[in-house]
Amino acid sequence: MKIDVNRAIAEKCRRSFYFFVQTMWDTVISETPVWNWHIKYICDELQDVGLRVKRREKKLFDYYIINVPPGTSKSTVISEMYPVWCWTIDPTQRFICGSFSSTVSEDIAEKCKKVFTSEKYQRLFPDVGIKKDAKTHLATSKNGERYTTSTGSGITGIHAHQLIIDDPLSPQQASSEVERETANKWISETLSTRKVNKEVSVVILVMQRLHENDPTGYLLAKKSLKVKHVCFPAEDSEVVKPKECRGFYKGGLMDAARMTREVLSQAKEDLGSYGYAGQYEQTPADLSGGIIKRGWFDIIDGSWLGKDVHFVLDTAYTVKKENDPSGFMSYYVDGNNLVISDWESMRLEFPALTKHTVSFAKRNGYSSRSAIRIEPKASGKSLVQQLRAETNMNVIEDENPEKDKVTRATAITATLESKRVKLLRGSWNESFLHEVCTFPRATHDEAVDCLVMAVNRELIKQQKYFGYAV
Repeated sequence: MKIDVNRAIAEKCRRSFYFFVQTMWDTVISETPVWNWHIKYICDELQDVGLRVKRREKKLFDYYIINVPPGTSKSTVISEMYPVWCWTIDPTQRFICGSFSSTVSEDIAEKCKKVFTSEKYQRLFPDVGIKKDAKTHLATSKNGERYTTSTGSGITGIHAHQLIIDDPLSPQQASSEVERETANKWISETLSTRKVNKEVSVVILVMQRLHENDPTGYLLAKKSLKVKHVCFPAEDSEVVKPKECRGFYKGGLMDAARMTREVLSQAKEDLGSYGYAGQYEQTPADLSGGIIKRGWFDIIDGSWLGKDVHFVLDTAYTVKKENDPSGFMSYYVDGNNLVISDWESMRLEFPALTKHTVSFAKRNGYSSRSAIRIEPKASGKSLVQQLRAETNMNVIEDENPEKDKVTRATAITATLESKRVKLLRGSWNESFLHEVCTFPRATHDEAVDCLVMAVNRELIKQQKYFGYAV
């Protein structure tokens, strides 16, 4: 019996998205592919999603988040190949696909169109049919569609079974709080209303990490969401998800063929430690620290009892989540060293802020020889006035800094690197170190503000250092 080769290949493609990608690769990419393990893993994950949507089954997760380094074929597999594969099993599925700019989104859409309109695809899947093949709008003869959009764009009158977001932020945009907020709101507010059926429709977000509060960080922080998180950094680390995938790394590398140590070393030189940490390590800050390094802080055992303990505060306006918390730090000077004895940050309305300041000071060794220094920003001035009116504590309004935060933090790095700042061992150590060592990519920076105030006051004496009178 004569075997219909096209039918056999088509059937194998329908059963395996990974085989489909291998079969259709040359329709958009001329280079010989390297089939690293991560490609099959992602294909298998997406295949399960596509099949569930085909059956119109209730989704398992609200979001499928995939974090991988650049140059790993993520857009080829997810944005260009996946929608047209889904049409081979269900040509009625509708997609909304977007990236951080219309130019990038349209370039990806054009490559998807190449696959869809290729002689090979039409020969293998003639039943799918072409109804529309515009650059930014593809449609099957069964009314399946792929719409193209970009971050921040309005999407009126369009609903989809699957929404694919491919790099909603560029590395340059990620440093802007406005751009990050635009991307996060677009995903959570605009796209969330564009689903055919909220019980079935899924959102697939694929990106490299760029900031703690980039769309990945923003969505992972929402405990009410069900998220499937796939995270493959270029080098093996604790951030690999799922954890069992660490077993696929060879010599500590995700892709030992294309991302060798030499390639990664060059990437780090090109991008700098911050850029490399986000785009390749999938951590929004250098694992060893940003401007400030973890290794610069010794954690010591001891007690503040018998010491002259002082305090610095970095206050915020309100309890609302969009505002920074207020930061509270206690410390004492031990010879030529500064020892931080406690740290905490809390979102407090003003009356509670006043009470908490008194409470924090008293439980951390406040005495008549102590000073409480408060930056006169946000609620700082009012807090100073209130504490002076209600207590007999030594409250000092510090001077407003004249330089930006990064400049001020950089100015104390030599002192920190000399390991003259110690931390008393406590449950607060990790949260403090995380915040100061991910600066300036961290979501909040009140720990850095307090640290700069204390170091300038106590260790850089007899100088006027970047706007602080000492």
